[in-house]
Amino acid sequence: MIKTRRLSGIDLFLTLLLVAAMLVGCVELPPSTPLVSARQLIQPGALCGTGPTDLSWSPVGSSLCYVDLQESGQAALWLYDAAANSKRLLLDPQALDQSIDFSSAQWSPDGSTLLLDGEKALWLLDVASATLTMLVTGNQDRGELMWSPNGKQVTFTQDHDLYLADLASGQVRRLTQDGGDTVFNGCLDWVYTEELATRNAQPAYAWSPDGQWIVYLRLDDRAVSEHPVTDFRPTPPTVSWTRYPTVGTTNPKATLWAIRPAGGEVAQAVPLPADTEYILPFMTWTSDPRALFLTLNRDHTLLKMVSWSPLQPSLSYVDPTEGMILEESDPAWVNEGYLAAPIPLADGKGILWLSERDGFMHLYRLQVGEPLRQLTQGSWLIDSLAGNLLTPGKPVHIDPSGRYAFFSTTEKSPLERQLARLDLTTGQLDYLTKEPGFHFASLSGDGQYLAEQFSNQETPPVITIRKTDGTPVVTLGQCAGPNLALPKVQREFLTVKANDGTLLYAQLIKPENFNPNLRYPVVVHWYGGPSLQLVTNQYGSTSLFNPIERDTLYTQAGFLVWRLDNRGSAGRGHAFETPILKELGKAALEDQLAGVAYLRTLPYVEPTRIGTDGKSFGGFLTLYALIHAPGVFRCGVAGSGPTDWSAYDTIYTERYMRTPAQNPEGYAATNLVAQASGISARPLIIHGLNDTNVHLSNSVNFVEALEAADRPFDFLPLPNLDHHYSGDGLAACLEASVDFFLQSFYPR
Repeated sequence: MIKTRRLSGIDLFLTLLLVAAMLVGCVELPPSTPLVSARQLIQPGALCGTGPTDLSWSPVGSSLCYVDLQESGQAALWLYDAAANSKRLLLDPQALDQSIDFSSAQWSPDGSTLLLDGEKALWLLDVASATLTMLVTGNQDRGELMWSPNGKQVTFTQDHDLYLADLASGQVRRLTQDGGDTVFNGCLDWVYTEELATRNAQPAYAWSPDGQWIVYLRLDDRAVSEHPVTDFRPTPPTVSWTRYPTVGTTNPKATLWAIRPAGGEVAQAVPLPADTEYILPFMTWTSDPRALFLTLNRDHTLLKMVSWSPLQPSLSYVDPTEGMILEESDPAWVNEGYLAAPIPLADGKGILWLSERDGFMHLYRLQVGEPLRQLTQGSWLIDSLAGNLLTPGKPVHIDPSGRYAFFSTTEKSPLERQLARLDLTTGQLDYLTKEPGFHFASLSGDGQYLAEQFSNQETPPVITIRKTDGTPVVTLGQCAGPNLALPKVQREFLTVKANDGTLLYAQLIKPENFNPNLRYPVVVHWYGGPSLQLVTNQYGSTSLFNPIERDTLYTQAGFLVWRLDNRGSAGRGHAFETPILKELGKAALEDQLAGVAYLRTLPYVEPTRIGTDGKSFGGFLTLYALIHAPGVFRCGVAGSGPTDWSAYDTIYTERYMRTPAQNPEGYAATNLVAQASGISARPLIIHGLNDTNVHLSNSVNFVEALEAADRPFDFLPLPNLDHHYSGDGLAACLEASVDFFLQSFYPR
């Protein structure tokens, strides 16, 4: 059945009193902080406050542009000069007659000008005079902005074609001609954006350093299946379509092309290895020039780094010395989403490359005529996850001399990221930070300064300018933190062991005024899937799953909150991930049950009142657990979870599960729609009605199976929301989840 009733204010008050009384038969002291609502928590800046964002160093010197608030409270573009340790307002939005996206700012190669994308134009901002000049007019959507190497042209994509604007003449030329709804030139379709570009806008093209060539990715989606998204607001409702390849079906056809931006010649097809299914959407050039790009087979087990030269345009790849630079192979899968473009060294004599070939993400040097040389090593990794980095897509920064590399690692703890400097000549690795938490940095153009972002569980992000030996220069800005009084919860990190002895990291959140003599219900908040950590010492962990909001609402309702990163999670090395191969959910649930077993040993845990809450993969895991672990969980919240992996996209699913033809047993074991009749506890199912990632059909088909089996459930649809919950829908989701747990733990 569908239930959307929420507790009224009086009901909530009475229920909380009942909860307190039922903990051990006595009334617990009320929290000293007034109750906070979901609506309050989702307001802009409510939990973190504002601070410097969108930091970008000039490629020369030590100037940094960034977005921050003025005293008026309005965001503006600022300039910080590290050498002079001074800052000034660069662009005030009040002085503009149209909207400009400050986060789009890109420096010209000589550091004199910033390129900005506006509502109706592309703009050039002279940094010295703060003067704006219009470059390209028109209110078309533009993306993938990039300067030419000599700073005399700008390229961008529009309507899925590449364009070039000449600064001197103002002329705009269309470089490619066939872009449209199903062909993407130099930009990405849905599945490449979601799964290979890690949701970060990164141009799928690159200029040669001499400015003579542009190599670009072309995606042809004409053979990719279409999936509908309905907008229910108009009458009648309207339907739009997304090209979305489900597992085992046809992928976008990926090809690589090279074009002379000066014009006059047709684009050249760049030869690809025979087993190419995917071309990773980041490429670069050496000084020769040679284009460097990465290809991947469909099983995600073989990645190749390939070079192509305009002077040698035809390659057969029969001779391994011709075009092929190196291969990465893994019997489970290659984590191509963790990789970044190869880094050619300034002296032209080598390439730096991140690889997991020894089981952990480490830095290697490749030089002509020499074997691949490992520069870092140990049972820890260099963090390359785009969602963590200060500069997505750039996990390693090299100073102009080519001597030092800067990156963040897990060597001190998987819960932390400490900033390190590697001497590429001596191999000496020095840590520039030590305060527990997450530290990430970007390097100034002259290699003299670092902009470092730090946060931990109790500290909202702080931006510090440091010298490259780690010496702090100035605190550029700090997020103010919550602008409302939050309950003073207790957060504890701890470890438990999986059944096979693997050490697992977990976190327990206790309510304000926690009393160890009482017994508390527990909400197990999980994700459980690959390429992400929930248990980390950073502010808010990952905002994608609203941990601060959930901690606040659940603890003030009288619950403990428990998180555990099971095998398959990121941050622990490849061997920690691979137990999930060919059967998503099994290893994750085994480890989560080990965590629940530990919880049940705690004297202040009520073992019969444990529920689960997860979104996306976590939503899948909630339903999987309610089916495969009967009697363990009283109830579960499942947000936007896949219920049949054969309906999810090719790139993500086949990486871990292969295709249904290759792995029919694994797909059958994880088909929750077919297993719905075995569900052992009531779920609350939540789904955005406009979800283009995990399609609404996943929840609809599961609900239909529950109805056929006469199994009770609650369902909360979120109108006009995609996979990411926000605004009214997020408030409704959070409030409904609290109400659901209260009614499930303490039925009236």
